[in-house]
Amino acid sequence: MNKKTVSIYYPQLDGLRGIAFLCIFFFHAYHPHFYDNLFGGYLKFLYSNLALAIDTFFVYSSFLLTLLGIREYEKNGNFSYWNFFLRRTFRIWPLYYFLMLIFFIVVPFVAGRMNIEVSLPPSEYYLLFISNYYFGEHIFMMKFLWTLSVEEQFYIVWGFVMMKFQHKFNLVIGLFIVVSVGFTIYSTLNHMPNFNNTLSYLFDFSAGAIAAIAYHKKNKVVAVFQRMSKLQSVFFIIVLPIVISFTFFIINNRSAGIYKLLFQDLYRYFFVVYISLLIIEQLVNEKTILKLGKNRILVYTGKICYGMYCYHGLVLTIGFYFFNKFSFTNYPMVNALIMLAGTYIAASLSYRFIEGPFLKLKDKLRRI
Repeated sequence: MNKKTVSIYYPQLDGLRGIAFLCIFFFHAYHPHFYDNLFGGYLKFLYSNLALAIDTFFVYSSFLLTLLGIREYEKNGNFSYWNFFLRRTFRIWPLYYFLMLIFFIVVPFVAGRMNIEVSLPPSEYYLLFISNYYFGEHIFMMKFLWTLSVEEQFYIVWGFVMMKFQHKFNLVIGLFIVVSVGFTIYSTLNHMPNFNNTLSYLFDFSAGAIAAIAYHKKNKVVAVFQRMSKLQSVFFIIVLPIVISFTFFIINNRSAGIYKLLFQDLYRYFFVVYISLLIIEQLVNEKTILKLGKNRILVYTGKICYGMYCYHGLVLTIGFYFFNKFSFTNYPMVNALIMLAGTYIAASLSYRFIEGPFLKLKDKLRRI
């Protein structure tokens, strides 16, 4: 690392990422049965909310990259797009393309030897980071990597914004929000798929950027969280479950239709804004009751969560195959925990031997 750079690390945010990954993992790995009554419906709704952890990753990514970009611009008087993109490349590409070799070469070979039929997508969608626009059916272990395509597409645009429009952040972010909300409403009204579309998540990235600007400037929002008492911190934390419960009863009392879909979009926006505020709260509120940076397991999970996220589909696909074939255990939660352990092992080894060398190169390119 350059001697002039200063280490910037927030264990609280790794703790938040750790929770987000575990939500995604259990959403994919554990599929409980819910009774067909009000309480069962409520539990099913809570379970479906685990998928919102994807939005947490988008908000976190935008927050951290924007904060680093602002500080780089202030220190050097400019922002290096090439340096930014190269650092992102060293972080994302080595493990990603290692997995592409496994998915497109090793998996078909092994599956052929075992007489197992696998459905692979056209390789260009994944190799070019546009898999979020591929809607064909294909093997599970690859499906969720569409989020990395969304992030890579955002990096290309946001790096340019940080290079050319640092003094017009508010205008650009406002434009992003208008485009994102407008696209989401239009696609919902016209029954167009928008779940995997990058435009849908410009709102998430914008919220993360706004949080980074607020945190950097130490504005009034930050001051509110700095002055929070422990009781106020408790209230802030329980706002989320209260709104989740309120949303369930609103949705549950409506028949399926366009207004229900629009309300779900509004609910997602609330969640994104809440996560943005939670990031600030974790960084500045010394009296917070949710001390994510103190939980070593969550912090470590967050530290290696890129590998956890990338490998968990492969581990689940292999795990489900063998559990179903050999009936190793009839307890789905036990199966999920075994596969979680396998994911931890794979990600830990990957972080040390595959990602680690490139992370050192990435750190040498930092300009702050």
